[in-house]
Amino acid sequence: MINYAQKKYYEILGLKPDATAEQIKKAFRLATVKFHPDVNKSGEKIFMEIKEAYEVLSNAEERRKYDFINGYDLLKEKKSEENKIKNEYTNKEHDQKKNEYSKNTYASKNNFENKKTEYRQQNNSEQTVNDKNFSYTFSDLMKNFFNGMKNKKNEKTKQNPVNGSDITMNIDVSFKEAVNGTNRKINVLHTEVCPICKGKTFANGSKCRYCNGAGEISQHKKINVKIPPHTENNKKIRLKGEGTKGTDGGKNGNLYLVVRITDDSNFKFDGNNVLSELEITPYEAALGVEKEVMTLSGKAKVKIPAGTSSGQKFSLAKEGLFDEIKKIKGNQIITVKIKVRENLSEKERKLYEELKKLAEEK
Repeated sequence: MINYAQKKYYEILGLKPDATAEQIKKAFRLATVKFHPDVNKSGEKIFMEIKEAYEVLSNAEERRKYDFINGYDLLKEKKSEENKIKNEYTNKEHDQKKNEYSKNTYASKNNFENKKTEYRQQNNSEQTVNDKNFSYTFSDLMKNFFNGMKNKKNEKTKQNPVNGSDITMNIDVSFKEAVNGTNRKINVLHTEVCPICKGKTFANGSKCRYCNGAGEISQHKKINVKIPPHTENNKKIRLKGEGTKGTDGGKNGNLYLVVRITDDSNFKFDGNNVLSELEITPYEAALGVEKEVMTLSGKAKVKIPAGTSSGQKFSLAKEGLFDEIKKIKGNQIITVKIKVRENLSEKERKLYEELKKLAEEK
């Protein structure tokens, strides 16, 4: 708690005790221009005293306490009474009232000295002053002070809460990881409002040292992420509360991870369907064949009928990825590619020529 009896706030701002609220504001602005640390590096200590004086004198309740403790309230009453006498009385009546007022002033001065003595005794012994003319006790001052602090705290909590924003980022996984599931550790960059200056870039009259005047801070956070089995391409995984932090009681945002499955040499994907290719020879396409193919669960056999054309598609049911919404598995779609062997033997070449002649005769 500030000991108002040891402070000279009016002198610090170059004012008189009867200064108006506008005069106090003007004096503070002028002093700030002259002694702010950004302008005057050696004026930081003076600026803090100026700031403290302004915070007290600009607050009507705190100024009343300060004036009361230092006796400025009596001086103001004296000046007010003196002005009243000057306006109401002239000549002999004025002189008569002036004499009477001098006596009253002398009595008020003695009363003020008594009050100061009693206040010091009260501050040292923490006892209530029993003088009827000084009913504003130390306990009253403490009570009002803490009530004021409580009100300020309540005002602070009444601020509207602001929820944090969501963060979206990509995460690449292999085809095998998407099928079988995996655990990954990711590094997330969070940018948040500075907790010291609250985004105002200044704290205690100078540039905030915590955020270096940026008003916000950025920090990395490592998070463990579980990629569930049979995860589809471009699927979003939500991590609740791992987004930007909320302010004034607001909720944290969420982190959304967009899974991107990298293509495999054997498989590609289309939603929850798996795509693959199967190469066969011309005679296999013409005569038909049963071939062994790779699937996500291992190996399987597919029957290629006679007369199959290149680009024709065949489906293996329930050999794709699991759809969590529909609760079914996709299929594996196999595309046939007819491939002619390179470096044909002379015998193979003659056979192809005979096939060609037969086709032309038709």
